[in-house]
Amino acid sequence: MIRLLLSLKRLFFDVTAGQVRYQYSRQGSQEESMDYLEFIARVTSHIPDKEQVMIRYYGLYSNAHRGKMRKNMASPSYPPIIEQEEPFVPSKGWAEMIRKLYEVDPLLYLFLDMLDKIY
Repeated sequence: MIRLLLSLKRLFFDVTAGQVRYQYSRQGSQEESMDYLEFIARVTSHIPDKEQVMIRYYGLYSNAHRGKMRKNMASPSYPPIIEQEEPFVPSKGWAEMIRKLYEVDPLLYLFLDMLDKIY
């Protein structure tokens, strides 16, 4: 749950009468009393059915807005998001140390390994 349905500070239970009282104004001046079974029924009515969509999209993300944009053949006012994977560019410092120590160019092997993955 992202946001609670009601505040527990404003909820009171009268054991002798079996009544639930809830103060619903900011100052606490207005309150409503009901039977505890009616209270449970009201609270459980807010539980969504299985696989019911609870997220609503507004503005640029709404289906209505996207449909209007397609109908008008207008380009969107926001830039499209294109995620491209950046090629791996190793730093030259570690390669230079390996070249001095082992007298082998590791970048050449890295390049050949990348070619093997492509082809």
